[in-house]
Amino acid sequence: MNYIDIIGKPLKCDFLNDLFETYDVDVIYVYDRTNESIEDQYRVEIPQMGLEFLFDSSQRLKALFMEQVTHNGFNPFEGVDPRHVGFSSGAEALKYATEIGIEAVHQEQKNHSLYGEIPEYVKFDYGAYYIHYQFKGDKVNKVTLLMKDI
Repeated sequence: MNYIDIIGKPLKCDFLNDLFETYDVDVIYVYDRTNESIEDQYRVEIPQMGLEFLFDSSQRLKALFMEQVTHNGFNPFEGVDPRHVGFSSGAEALKYATEIGIEAVHQEQKNHSLYGEIPEYVKFDYGAYYIHYQFKGDKVNKVTLLMKDI
């Protein structure tokens, strides 16, 4: 299965169950214990693969956070890894998006008085989902696959 194909999949699908069992990881239930009307969620991390899975209250994969790591273990994913792209800056990513007709938003690195340093990023809009590329130096540092609320 491709990375993008798992966005929106249920927590208990065979592919994810096998992956989580292989890496012997736990699903962490995060609930609104302070009664602030925050949606409950389920989280799973596989540090060896640089992956963190975020499921919504209906146990659907809402976001997949991907960090650059060196990984030599089992990888059941097929196809292109979104962390390995042909651009190394926001300007290059924006040019790529324009060339292939994808809507994109670009934010250059900046300092915010409250949040501190905000890294450069580009967010591609693929209709049912987004791919968010965060840059550090001259490379993609983090990638987030995010399901849209449709």
